[in-house]
Amino acid sequence: MNDLNEIKSEKELLLKLFTTEHLNVSERKGLPNGVVRENAARELITNHLKEHGWFPGMKQKPVGDSGGEYFQIEYKDKGNIVFHHNYESSYLKFKHHTTKLKSLNELITFYLKEKEKEGLDGLKIKWGT
Repeated sequence: MNDLNEIKSEKELLLKLFTTEHLNVSERKGLPNGVVRENAARELITNHLKEHGWFPGMKQKPVGDSGGEYFQIEYKDKGNIVFHHNYESSYLKFKHHTTKLKSLNELITFYLKEKEKEGLDGLKIKWGT
């Protein structure tokens, strides 16, 4: 990936958004119509998962108290399609929850819906595009 200040492509912008949960004003202008296109996000996530097995990132984030709060997805083979959620259960105490899904498509949809509910740094997902 380029230096974070030189990100140009939609793919790089989406990867930064899902990894850092932030885009600055000029980066937002690089997204078509200022939205996260579902198909572009789905393609990015699918390719990343097939190459690395995890999204975002290339390995599992720490679980429990050492991980903080996050969503992460895992796809290693047909029997291992998992949504991971590390969440704050009480003040500065974290628990880890996993949800197994039936297909890669279902996993990505579930992840995108959770990220959209979380906020996506104020950006909306344009479904069906």
